[in-house]
Amino acid sequence: MKKVFLTNVALAFIILSAFINNGDWLADILSRLDNLRQQYPQEKIHLHFDKPYYSIGDDIWFKAYVVNAENNELSELSKILYVDLVDDQDSIRKTLVLPIVNGLTNGDIKLTDSLVDAGSYHIKAYTRWMQNFNSDFIFNKDITIGDARTPTSIIGSAKFTLKNNLNKKLDLEALVGYQNLIDKMPLIKAPVAYSLKQKNKVIYSGKAETDDKGMIKINIPLKEDYKPDDLYLQTFLVTKSGVEINRNFNIYDAGKIYVQFFPEGGVLVTGLKSLIGFKAMKSDGRGINISGYIIDKDNKKVADFKSLHAGMGSFSLKPETDNSYTAIVKDELGELTRYNLPIAETSGYVMSIDGKTLDDSIAVNVKLSKDIQKGQEIALIALQNGISRYAKKFNLDMGSINIRIPKIKFSTGIVQFTLVSSDATPYAERLIFIDHHDQLRLNLTTDKKVYGRHNKVNIELMVKGADNIPTGGSFSVAVIDAHKVHTDENTATSIYSNLLLTSDLKGYIEDPNYYFDNKSHEKSVELDNLLLTQGWRRFTWTSIKNKSLPEIKYQQDNNFNISGEITTLNGTPVPYGKVSLYAATLQGPIVIDTITDKNGYFKVDNFDLNGNLKFIVKATDNKGEKNIRITLNKPVAPVYNAYHIKQSELSTNSVLNYLKATQKDLDDHHIVLPGKTRMLKQVDIKGKLFPDKNTIRNSSKLGSATPDIVIKKEKIEQSPNLLFVFNGLPNIEVNPNNRMVYMVGRIVSLTRPQRVPMLVLLDGIAIEPGMLKDIPPESVEGIEIFKSGANTAIYGNEGYWGVIQITTKVGESVNYQSQITNMAYITVNGFSVQREFYSPVFKTPEDDKQLDIRSTIYWNPNVTTGDDGQATFSFYTANEPSDYKVIVEGLDFDGRLGRQTYTFEVK
Repeated sequence: MKKVFLTNVALAFIILSAFINNGDWLADILSRLDNLRQQYPQEKIHLHFDKPYYSIGDDIWFKAYVVNAENNELSELSKILYVDLVDDQDSIRKTLVLPIVNGLTNGDIKLTDSLVDAGSYHIKAYTRWMQNFNSDFIFNKDITIGDARTPTSIIGSAKFTLKNNLNKKLDLEALVGYQNLIDKMPLIKAPVAYSLKQKNKVIYSGKAETDDKGMIKINIPLKEDYKPDDLYLQTFLVTKSGVEINRNFNIYDAGKIYVQFFPEGGVLVTGLKSLIGFKAMKSDGRGINISGYIIDKDNKKVADFKSLHAGMGSFSLKPETDNSYTAIVKDELGELTRYNLPIAETSGYVMSIDGKTLDDSIAVNVKLSKDIQKGQEIALIALQNGISRYAKKFNLDMGSINIRIPKIKFSTGIVQFTLVSSDATPYAERLIFIDHHDQLRLNLTTDKKVYGRHNKVNIELMVKGADNIPTGGSFSVAVIDAHKVHTDENTATSIYSNLLLTSDLKGYIEDPNYYFDNKSHEKSVELDNLLLTQGWRRFTWTSIKNKSLPEIKYQQDNNFNISGEITTLNGTPVPYGKVSLYAATLQGPIVIDTITDKNGYFKVDNFDLNGNLKFIVKATDNKGEKNIRITLNKPVAPVYNAYHIKQSELSTNSVLNYLKATQKDLDDHHIVLPGKTRMLKQVDIKGKLFPDKNTIRNSSKLGSATPDIVIKKEKIEQSPNLLFVFNGLPNIEVNPNNRMVYMVGRIVSLTRPQRVPMLVLLDGIAIEPGMLKDIPPESVEGIEIFKSGANTAIYGNEGYWGVIQITTKVGESVNYQSQITNMAYITVNGFSVQREFYSPVFKTPEDDKQLDIRSTIYWNPNVTTGDDGQATFSFYTANEPSDYKVIVEGLDFDGRLGRQTYTFEVK
């Protein structure tokens, strides 16, 4: 591990020392670059999942690799990983908090129907340190979650058309259809309620009924200028059996095509020949094949072009003075559209870089317009993962630059070439990809070629470097039933495509692993087109030019802490004040005392915590005065720049087939998954279409008890405080003076009082009943009230008659200020439970009777090879004949990456 790190430091030092003796401007720029690299080390994250898509009721299993960006070695910087499940309206459904040990951790997400609906989701992973930088470089994985339970296995699809009306506003036309998963039969005469939303705000709503093709047609006039990307359609329908289902759709104009043009280096310059990349895509973000030609202002054809992959390609053009250029684009349907090319500058630089033609070197050519002052100096700097790998000054007397740079100076991955001035102004930039084909060689062998039902499978893993020398490393293994789960290496999120490509680029990249699977010269050309058109990258020159450093809000998160400050009511800091923290746990209370510093600041850290815990924080000044205010520092989730996945479930055959296979397994074996699916007694499309769902998302209620009263967030948010919500409920009394809620009217015995305070649980944790008024209504997702003895018995509530279960909103800050001036509350999210994947064992005839319909046959996030490069693992096959696919990913301790797949038969 040290060898690579020392090589990187030595390389940066050698480049810097070549200039430092002269005290020139390039030495200053290189020094600032190196300072930025050392003070702000970058982390990258890769998550390996057991499979690419899921159904409600499944478990998502994953392993996280946290590496430093310089050389992909396992990071020692952060010790806590945060993993968010985010819906396609950018709301966080669930957050996992996981311990990072030597750059590694693993976790899982149970997909209950109280957590998710069928639809598109993102899984995000980050450390607190990564939150200081652009959120585009947080790990992202798009997943589809379907619904294979027979009562609710309805597939929805939608096609949208956006048209300008006479008022120059948009009119939205939507054609929405519903059909059964298994037989594809349409849902006929099903009542549907729909709402058009903009970032969770309803801007239009209505009701309809499906026709004999299971379709509804919606026409919505948009009275304001809305961006289609900010809109989504939420629909609720009821099946003939009375089951309520919701299906949501992101808005996009399916027929619209976008074409963009990107001159190599950044700009076109008159009189200088340039390579121009182009990218054509549909509104759903995926590329579309195009062809066409370029004409000048006199309609003379000057160039032809044709896309190679994912709508991308390139062509050459030498723009002339006082001329303009137009692209005539022909799409897959043969329709022609005109697009103006970027206007050429009269002065500037054109930089061309070729890393594909020569095996051992990179060819760099820089041309400049005739007006550029002779004798001027510029520099070419090549950065890779924040390290200056090459830097050289050039005098412009020659009018052009032609050099070759040995590829050995760079490691495998993206290299950013920048032409800069003496004040660090970038004149031209270009990204290329270097591939030394030096990744790990993984070999998998099984003890048999073919296996039977419930047979034990023994697999040996051998890991070697490109030099054929065995190496030790950490790996994760997923084994899936390939008949149920279809995987395509082109569309996979692999450790190669993530750590070597997408983690350094902004924006959506279609099927990134396509460029790493079955590599060829053609794919290297297509990857070069991607880098020519993607353009956005992790490093920008702003901070170097302005001599400014990024603002650091978050330090490395190595443990849990609570911090804040205490002030007088008018905001004056209270020095050396006394602060006490209290939390109740099953193991007993936690009590921590501390003192503020001279600025009124305090911090309590270095404590371990499993699960979520609510702390009461009290404070006084050093004389015991309580008239003070506590301000707590609240951890904030990243602001995601999430793009919306504009595809329905029907657009992906592999997902559809997986859901069908899952539904067949459930039905054939009469398996009913627990969940919130409910039957509606009556459907009246003329009145209120659906009653409120009797379920609170992410409720911490115990067992399967049904609450006697459910209060939804829509009503709670209208209340001035939480106590107000309980007014008027049967058999419940509210005392605003002592801020308590009582149950009344039940006779237990002649000696027991008729008026007893209710047990109050906040996200499953007991709090003092008198704290109800201090909880802000806007932070609450819902309230469940249990009054009957059968429903409350599970809580063991001695001395209480009823239970109030309060569930706070996921992904939002639920820390709040008490009405008491010297008191506050805060929730600390501790480590999530890390479950172990259950893999059945079939050794006895009794074992052989077990029902086993797994789609993920085996998952092991902790496979380690020693210096001999070897590791073994084993598991048992399931009930049905199939082909099993083994997928192994990981890295060795020098940061070399590896991925391998292997397939064998089960009869």
